[in-house]
Amino acid sequence: MALPQIDVRSIAWSIDYIKQHQASIVRFGDGEIDLIMGRSIPYQSYDKDLALELLEILETPSSRKLMVCLPDVFEHLERYNSNAQHFWENHFEQFADFYKNHCRSSWYGSTFLSRPYIDWVDKSQAQANIEKLRSLWQDKDLLIVEGETSRSGVGNDLFDNSKSIKRIIGPSKNAYQDLDWIYDKVMEHSANRLVLVMLGPTAKVLVKRLADSGIQAIDLGHIDSEYEWYQMKATHKVKLAHKHTAEFNYDEDIAFDEDTNYLSQIVAHIKDKEKKPMTSEKISIIVPVYNAENYLRRCIDSILEQTYTNFELLLINDGSTDGSAKILEEVKESDSRIRVVHKKNEGVSATRNLGLKLVTGDYITFIDSDDFVDKLYLEVLYKSLTENDADIASGNFASFNEERQAFLFFTTDETYFEKVYSPQEWLDQENNPRHNLFLTVIFTPFKLYKRELWENIEYPVGRVREDDAIIHKLYLRCQRISFVNSAIYFYSQHEDSLSKTVMQKDIATMISNAEERIALMAAMNYDISEHVKSYHKRLEKCLEDALNAGQIALAKEIKVKLELLNNQSNI
Repeated sequence: MALPQIDVRSIAWSIDYIKQHQASIVRFGDGEIDLIMGRSIPYQSYDKDLALELLEILETPSSRKLMVCLPDVFEHLERYNSNAQHFWENHFEQFADFYKNHCRSSWYGSTFLSRPYIDWVDKSQAQANIEKLRSLWQDKDLLIVEGETSRSGVGNDLFDNSKSIKRIIGPSKNAYQDLDWIYDKVMEHSANRLVLVMLGPTAKVLVKRLADSGIQAIDLGHIDSEYEWYQMKATHKVKLAHKHTAEFNYDEDIAFDEDTNYLSQIVAHIKDKEKKPMTSEKISIIVPVYNAENYLRRCIDSILEQTYTNFELLLINDGSTDGSAKILEEVKESDSRIRVVHKKNEGVSATRNLGLKLVTGDYITFIDSDDFVDKLYLEVLYKSLTENDADIASGNFASFNEERQAFLFFTTDETYFEKVYSPQEWLDQENNPRHNLFLTVIFTPFKLYKRELWENIEYPVGRVREDDAIIHKLYLRCQRISFVNSAIYFYSQHEDSLSKTVMQKDIATMISNAEERIALMAAMNYDISEHVKSYHKRLEKCLEDALNAGQIALAKEIKVKLELLNNQSNI
């Protein structure tokens, strides 16, 4: 594979350039490229405006005011360890053309100036490069802008050679949504200070704005973890116990040290940003919880981070036997919007039904306890529902593989759209494989419902495929359904999820659900032609599953139905 010919200067050269010109720098890596290409990354959901700003900055030639940096990987990959080589080879298989088309400046600084140690085969230059980097803030007053879990320099002497330190603490995830607040706070506290920014992709946009305002700012993500690894002479990336570790996504088990010096340095914190409800209308969030100890805090945290703040969170424990109940008892005191209910184990349907009886909000949404949502989840759905005068608003979803810690698929800028459907049009999407619509239609999560739609509707208890059994009734009560093709809900894939084997055992229910839906739609004079086609495909799939499961009697019943349908189509 021929790599683009891009001149990336060395770490030492890049640091010397900063010192010589008091330049600001922005560092681009694979995460920024993913965002530009329409993908979300673990610490920043895709945002069209962010993607456009990142691309504009990337295409800006370096100047004495602002140096644009790229990874030094366009030649001599043998300088890096096998893991790094493999990563960048795979990266270039996807994005080589992107670099050729968008990275046309005569030279770039090195993104790796803040990553001088762990990935290098020859680590002999690490000490010199680190000391050269630290010389940038020798005897200077610093303003560090970082996420809530970063705690850069805490527990080590990385910044001990500075004169003084102030800190602005932003969000650890989706910081771009709070960019204006962060920028205003930096402008308030940056006088006569060198600004160091560790804030993911948002750092690039912030540094560019600060540079345009005459303030020197250095995008320095990863440096703290690199320095920790350097000090311990690590040969691989070691997870840090007391703060965030670079490239360890969702490291939730952080035991923060009570560092009074660190706390005294904080001059602004995102938690103190005023949050006002967007509206007086309350949203009820129902979260059934069963043995979700490993994922529950992530789910709850993602809900409490919502930009739409007028909600109640109903956490209903369905007789969990792991540590879920303990977690619920701990979190219920942290926020007045949280309500915790403990009950005996009856299954997800009975748990959701109890939630429906307890809600007090004007709207209802469901989130599973091992899944998590984008910060804008409620805001996007509420805005779509109200602005389109809809009865239900639906977003899209992406899968998150827990073992690989990777998102599996996403919507993109090119595929984004918002559309309003009639119940007929929306139900007909069951046969549409584009944009995950055939799955989006049949699941009850990642949607916002008017509360009155649920009157006298309950989930069937003791059955899987509970969504498939009832959701068409909700749609048939609607006048309008709005859909936003944006992945605002993240579905967790892990070994503890409801297994395919269990789902396949309920083959008969899969058939009866479709038959009930078609019968009801026909009785209401809806066009059922698309649903008969879908039913035909479902029967073919169920026949295969029944035979594989050894359910011979059911397989015979399915064959009869298929023969009748096939004979009808031949008349």
